[in-house]
Amino acid sequence: MGENQYLLSHSKISLNSTKIKNNELYTLLKQKPNKKLLGIAPLYLGIYNLAQEGAGDSYFKRIGEAPVILNYRLVRKSVSQLELHYKNNGYFDVKVNYDISIIKHKARVNFLINSGTKYKIDKVFFYPEPNNDFHQSIQSLIVNTAIRKGTFYNFKTLETERLRIAKSLQDQGYYQFNKEFIYFLADTNHLKKSVDLNLIVKSPERNNNGTAIQEKHKKGIIDVVNVHLETNTTEMYTDTVSIQGVNFIYTGLTAPFNLKRLADKITIRQGYTYNKSSIDHSYQALSELKNFKKISFEFTPINSDTEKDLLSADIYLIPGKKIAYTIELEATTNPVLKEGIYGSASLSHYNIFKGAEHLQLTFKGSNNFNNIKENGVVMHLTIPSLISPIKLNRLLNKNSRTKTIFSTSITEQQRPEFTRNSISASYNYQWKARQVYQHKLSLFNLSYVNFQGDSTDLSNISEYLIAKDYSNHLIPTSSYTLSFNNQNINKLQNHSFFRIHIESSGNLLNSIAEPFKFKQLKDKEGNNILQEDGSPSYTLNLWNQENIYTQYLKTSLDYRYYWEIDHKNSFAFRAMGGVIYAFGNTDQAPFHKKFVAGGANDLRGWKAFKRPAGSLTAIDTLYTGGLKLLSSIEYRFNLVKKLKAAVFLDAGNIWEIAQNNHKYQSANFYWNTFVDQIAVDVGLGLRYDFQYFIFRTDLGFPIREPYEGTNWQWGKVNLKDSQLNIGLGYPF
Repeated sequence: MGENQYLLSHSKISLNSTKIKNNELYTLLKQKPNKKLLGIAPLYLGIYNLAQEGAGDSYFKRIGEAPVILNYRLVRKSVSQLELHYKNNGYFDVKVNYDISIIKHKARVNFLINSGTKYKIDKVFFYPEPNNDFHQSIQSLIVNTAIRKGTFYNFKTLETERLRIAKSLQDQGYYQFNKEFIYFLADTNHLKKSVDLNLIVKSPERNNNGTAIQEKHKKGIIDVVNVHLETNTTEMYTDTVSIQGVNFIYTGLTAPFNLKRLADKITIRQGYTYNKSSIDHSYQALSELKNFKKISFEFTPINSDTEKDLLSADIYLIPGKKIAYTIELEATTNPVLKEGIYGSASLSHYNIFKGAEHLQLTFKGSNNFNNIKENGVVMHLTIPSLISPIKLNRLLNKNSRTKTIFSTSITEQQRPEFTRNSISASYNYQWKARQVYQHKLSLFNLSYVNFQGDSTDLSNISEYLIAKDYSNHLIPTSSYTLSFNNQNINKLQNHSFFRIHIESSGNLLNSIAEPFKFKQLKDKEGNNILQEDGSPSYTLNLWNQENIYTQYLKTSLDYRYYWEIDHKNSFAFRAMGGVIYAFGNTDQAPFHKKFVAGGANDLRGWKAFKRPAGSLTAIDTLYTGGLKLLSSIEYRFNLVKKLKAAVFLDAGNIWEIAQNNHKYQSANFYWNTFVDQIAVDVGLGLRYDFQYFIFRTDLGFPIREPYEGTNWQWGKVNLKDSQLNIGLGYPF
């Protein structure tokens, strides 16, 4: 540093003589001290100083942070920013000063804010023109405005109101209107500490030989809807086909897409009044087809009078690539398959039947060092409409964005003790009624599991509870899932996520078991195998084998809240719970349908399937439960550029339902004991942002183990007792 240069070591903001820690205010400062680890040590400055003089663009300079030298111009600019912030929040008499203290070659800057009294709104004026529909519309919109007498002045509230009025007018047909036509004229009264607001609406202007002529705001009426489909064909023949009042224009002898399906996604029609919400919905619905790399809407007046414009709505669709593929190869530490190699290859076609369908085929396989293999193929076919014998569109809002998803998979798992084959197929509906809500209805999901091996061996490597008197089983389910997510990826704001899932299995089959005289489960000697309560279990004959079918009810709730402090710091909180209850034809729910504790996205101090239920003593087996409670909190922050970090705490456990488990009482859930059976871990992790995905490592330490008592075991915060988890993306 030069002789008259000083390292900015500290910036403090005081409001009315009281130090504040409002992070929003500190982001307004145009110059900030070097970042400090845990608010104490300037780690990044220290790394930067490790670089030798004249080293140029050295590694230490790239990952470190150059010293922040006090700049008086930026200090004054920070003062202006603080004053503007408080005036925008109604403190029109605010005064901001600063003082700088120099100790050796370090400078401390104190910003002193005297806010004064916050002004309230006294009156809101708007003078509509008589017999003018446009101004009368604005008058009706401000009746329920958040800007009213007695409320505090806030510039953000005024901006929000401008956007609301503009959006509402666009939905009423005023297609050229935007918020720039609206502004509020503020008249402050310093004696009363009040503000009078006058809402001003400007008229559009037309240039006539250098003279600005004011015109009226006019509505737009859709006169024609044209969809221009770009094709790769070299044919010169151009055709126009009209479907539901929409004109599709394309080159070639045949249409490149299912035109009716595209017409269903477009909600604007001839004779409709221009509506911005309907246009946004059409854009989103077309985007979700994943068939077009560019989508644009243009509205051109083709005829006008004094009150309205007749518009030509032209939609331009430029197709993207039809075929895409992905290949993945990674090392895995899956608790079931142990350490090994995992690979998958996916092939996608985005217009397989010329109806914007998305077909995805995925081939996956794994092999480890313990003679365990797993191979399979999965197929998903997504159709962007509801495929049903009845008109479900009549039941749903026409603005719902709908999909039908058919899925099927075949998987083979080979272990020394057994071979497990499974076949599944599902038929699902998915739709969005609003941007933040998503519904998924699984009409049926049928899974068939076939075991080939000695059932006495299975009991040693599978779930400790499930009865192994049978191996093959059928799992017929139907389910409904509702998800809510109000995250705005374009804006830094707090947001929430909520999901509820309800699932049922076997009830239809069980209702016809006796009338249709299904066979009962028998042992090798032909004797009936009864459940613990003495009830029989019915079977279905598939592939010349008797297969028991499951019967259960399952539900789960998952809530997450994300507190965005700033662009570099945030808190994430999660709470979830679920229960699965087996009854009727089975007294145990399927192993893979039950809840699991531990793993990369759960209780991170334990491996997946290795967290015992309740207060069971851990043995070398795989654990699942019929009931689960889990909560996690995570503080996420930036370290260096794309490298991020987190510290976390997880708490929860799995339990068994007493009605489904009479053998292991310590695994069961009881209201008077479950609090003492909560497992807790703490940990820290690193995340590297590769832009398209996040690579994550978490190190968890189990500090409360239910089967070892209720004491906190801080001595386990060491590498020996830690659990390393590797994953992609955030845990929640």
